[in-house]
Amino acid sequence: MLDWGAPDTDRPAPRSVVFDDIYFSEDGLAETAHVFLAANTLPQRFEAARSFAIGELGFGTGLNFLAAWDLWRRTKKLDGARLHFLSVEAFPLDREDLCKAHRAWPELADLSQQLITAYPPPHRGFHHLTFDDGVTLTLYLGDALGGLAHAEANIDAWFFDGFAPDRNPAMWSPEIFTEVARLSMPGASFGTFTVAGAVRRALTAAGFTPEKRPGFGRKREMLAGRLKQPSDNKTIRPAWFNTRPVSPLNTTARIAIIGAGIAGASLAYALNTHGLSPIVYEAEAPASGASGNLAGLIMPRLDVDTTPTAHYFAHAYLHTIRLLNKLQHDAPTPLFNACGVRLCAAYDHDKARHEKRLAMAALPEGWIEQAGEDLHFPQAGVVDPPAFVRALLGVTPLRRAKIIRLNNQDGQWRTEDADGNHELFDVVIIANGLDALSFTQVSALPLAGALGQIEWFPEAQTPKAAVAFGPYTAPAPQGGLVIGATYAPIAIGRSPAFSHEATQTNIDAMRAKFPELGAALSPESAQPRASIRCTTPDRSPIAGPVPDWAFYADAYDGLRHGLTQPYKDGQSQDGLYILTGLGSRGLVSAPLAAAMMAAEIAGAPAPVEAGVAEALHPARFFIRDLKKAKPQ
Repeated sequence: MLDWGAPDTDRPAPRSVVFDDIYFSEDGLAETAHVFLAANTLPQRFEAARSFAIGELGFGTGLNFLAAWDLWRRTKKLDGARLHFLSVEAFPLDREDLCKAHRAWPELADLSQQLITAYPPPHRGFHHLTFDDGVTLTLYLGDALGGLAHAEANIDAWFFDGFAPDRNPAMWSPEIFTEVARLSMPGASFGTFTVAGAVRRALTAAGFTPEKRPGFGRKREMLAGRLKQPSDNKTIRPAWFNTRPVSPLNTTARIAIIGAGIAGASLAYALNTHGLSPIVYEAEAPASGASGNLAGLIMPRLDVDTTPTAHYFAHAYLHTIRLLNKLQHDAPTPLFNACGVRLCAAYDHDKARHEKRLAMAALPEGWIEQAGEDLHFPQAGVVDPPAFVRALLGVTPLRRAKIIRLNNQDGQWRTEDADGNHELFDVVIIANGLDALSFTQVSALPLAGALGQIEWFPEAQTPKAAVAFGPYTAPAPQGGLVIGATYAPIAIGRSPAFSHEATQTNIDAMRAKFPELGAALSPESAQPRASIRCTTPDRSPIAGPVPDWAFYADAYDGLRHGLTQPYKDGQSQDGLYILTGLGSRGLVSAPLAAAMMAAEIAGAPAPVEAGVAEALHPARFFIRDLKKAKPQ
């Protein structure tokens, strides 16, 4: 809650009612330049940085972020340089208050507009935003300690800008600065307006060397300094999931993505935002598999628990909606129809689950509504999958070739296509669905296929909104009606083929739920399409570095005996990654998984909590099997 004081002033200064403290002074931009930008010597450091990461305690109005971004865009930088900004905020302003606050800095109006457009709804967790000038913002909404404790980053400079320590002591606690040190690069710098003794002692205990410097305006002194003693505990993952690269990938590195469906296209987009330049191999054409359906529902998967997996699926939905809105702005044709989706309660247990989803606020206010016994998602809708894939691929080079073999050759990956052509890459990412099993490096993963069929009725009346009840009905982007989808096992190696039986199954499902609609549909007027979904035993994607299976079998054999001894960090097949197992929700789940992988490859702050990376890690099934196995 904010107190704006005199409402008619041209430069409103908001005050937090909770902490009885102001968000910025009358000369807020000049104070930010002194306390944060200059104290961290950012003008000089930006010039030499290939990649630079700033961490912040207290996002507030976003002033510090905007000021850093403005300095970054005005600095003569290295080609392809990237700025990453990680911030935490427990009491996020709404868009209206953000707009009002930003009137105080008309010189930042263009940056302000970009931030306000991308600004996330007030939902706990990490939100990943991308902007012009190679700038990314990873914003955690929730208490600072909770955000920092689940974050993964290598921060070069810190802005400590919480409310005054005597008003908000939790923001300045020793526990906070312990996490700050864990997230810091050796020699990381900081600046802050306060010189409180408790803050100096907490910083010193965490390994920093604070020193007093001249303050800004009426504040006589401030603190600045560097991390002298790096943290001994950099990771929060279990050893077997601790496979993050030691150093970021060079922007000149050669990267190949195998597959141009939603997984490969999402990876191409995410890597490009980090200044990396992949090429994409595709045996047929982009979106030729399940991503080639002529309509796809964009709606959330909401688990009725608070596990990292549940957080991932909820935030994947928010992330994809934000991404679609951004891509839609520059798309030559309509990409996404935000017509809303109604999720019906088909059975009594569905009603109970709906009630739990509402009670636990699984989505932000205004993003999930009760509609009788059903749920309504106002921001959800229908996407044109091939157009979505094309928009994500952008100008990424595409090679029409089927990669049949991968070999590690002197630290690089050698691709071989069906015509016998070879090429070397520093990084290869497997993103070709169930066909991933053709590569020996990942053939042990527990992937399975599910045959799905949808029907397009081009002459049917186009509905205004989509309805899901297990099956679904939705307006087709090209006009008419789409219904689906069947879900049947299919043997590995078999090609998808539509069937009249599946068409009848889809029509019968409509007739059972919506008799009037179903009566108007006939098999003769249907245009079916069948494709194969790639699934996993736990219904979650596989996303991350491919493990060195021999190392895992030896290093973690003690898990079969329940031993809790210290274990070595996991080892991956260096430079080899995979994104697959997206199931029937790939259009929603792939973009955030790809953003997570791209951030890890680029050495940028993770856009998800560490627990999500563990929940999607390719080694998870191997580790679970070890823990369940009985010693021989």
